[in-house]
Parts: sequence; C-alpha cells; structure tokens
Amino acid sequence: MKTTFILFALFYSAIVYTQDFTSTQNDSHIINPSIENLVKFNPVPLVWGTGSLSYERKITDQSTIGATLNYRPQAKAPFKSTLQKIFENDTSNKNLTFDVDKLKYSNFSFAPEIKFYFGKKGAFNGFYVAAFAKIENTKVDYAYRFNELLLLNKDPDLPLKGNINAFSGGIYCGIQWNIGKDFYLDWQIIGANYGLANININANRNLSIEEQTALQYFAKDLKNNFKNIDYEINNEGIKIKGNIPWAGLRTGISIAYRF
Repeated sequence: MKTTFILFALFYSAIVYTQDFTSTQNDSHIINPSIENLVKFNPVPLVWGTGSLSYERKITDQSTIGATLNYRPQAKAPFKSTLQKIFENDTSNKNLTFDVDKLKYSNFSFAPEIKFYFGKKGAFNGFYVAAFAKIENTKVDYAYRFNELLLLNKDPDLPLKGNINAFSGGIYCGIQWNIGKDFYLDWQIIGANYGLANININANRNLSIEEQTALQYFAKDLKNNFKNIDYEINNEGIKIKGNIPWAGLRTGISIAYRF
C-alpha cells in the first residue's frame, strides 16, 4: 500500500492544477450540501455475472471515503469461446489441457478507498483520483485434463477445487457529475491494482504409484513456472499451495443516489 500512495502523490502533483472538467455543467440543480452520502450501482460487471454496489461519504470539501462490494455466485465462465482461444495451442487444438466449459468459479471482493476531487465544486463533482485496497476470495471448481494420465490410459480428468485469496492495492481515475437533483453518474475511466494471491487447490482422487510418478512431471513444470508454488502428490491426490502475482483492471459506469 505504501507504493500505491506514493504513486498517488506523484499523480496528485501532476494534475493538481487540472482544469475543472465540469465547470460548464448546468448549475440549475439545487443540492442540499448537508447530504454527504452516495450509494452506487455499477451495471457493467453484470456482463460477467457479478453484482457491484458502492458507498461513498464526504469527509472534507474535496475528499471522500468509501467501499465497493462485488459478488459473483458460482457459475460457468463468461465469454467461453474467447477464453478458449486464449488457452489454445497455436499449432494444434486436438489435445487441449484446458477446457473452459469445465470451469466454474465464484468471487467475492471488498475494496475500501479514499477519493480526491479536483473540481471547483468539491466532493462528489468533477474529476477525481482514488487510491484503494482490494481483498478478494475466488472459489474454483475445475476438472483439469492431465495428459500425463492419458498416456497411461487412465482417466485424465482430475477435479481441482479450492480457494484463491488475494490482497492488492491500486489507483484509478474518473469523473462524476450530477444528472438531476439527488442522482449522479460516476464514470470510472481506468485503474489498476496489483498484489499477491494465496492459492490452496486440491485434486482428491485415489492415485496409483504409476499415476503419482507420471504427475510428478506436471508438478515440476508448475514449480519451474511459479517459484513460490509448492505441491504434494500422494495416493489421495494432489495438493497445490503457494503465492502468485495478482493484478486487475478497474473501470465502469455507476448510477448513484445522494442521501
């Protein structure tokens, strides 16, 4: 988080004299300045099955604090055809190890934030920059196809189930403006977050000695690509634990109500 706030400070110094993007906005709306709360709904994440609600509260003339909750119930991945193409082998798609149609996952995240407005109208109006932290949990359910087992004429699909718990920090910028009395439109233009995720994935199935030996090749490749991943293979299945980098993008258009 220290890095996040340093980046924010640099960004602040670069735009502190930015012209107010909403200075030409119609001033006919009369708003009670004592009303210091906003509740928001972002419809954009609904495209991939996620509900998103936010709360924002004014703390100074130019700043607010708030938080965003996102929730996605367990379901199959969206945009399956696009994701499948990403994972396909460029030279052959006959023996894919990844089949997106077998993937199910759920996600919950909580993101507290602090937001600074640079417009002449102060908090809730104009161009802003926000620094935020994000805590999230993803539950994964996927039948992974192990070609190592296919070569042994064994069932190659092992049910991978587990959790990915991530913590990250980031910044984003946007513009918010009043669209009528107590209603606002919040355009989160672009932002990003980066951090670490702890993974705990298990594949529970009775494995023979021959199958365990074959799966060691997969485990070694996994270790070579992800140095902080540990694994255990025994007669009860596979256990995968460790840390991986975690990143995300932030954007959206929210409808807000002031109260």
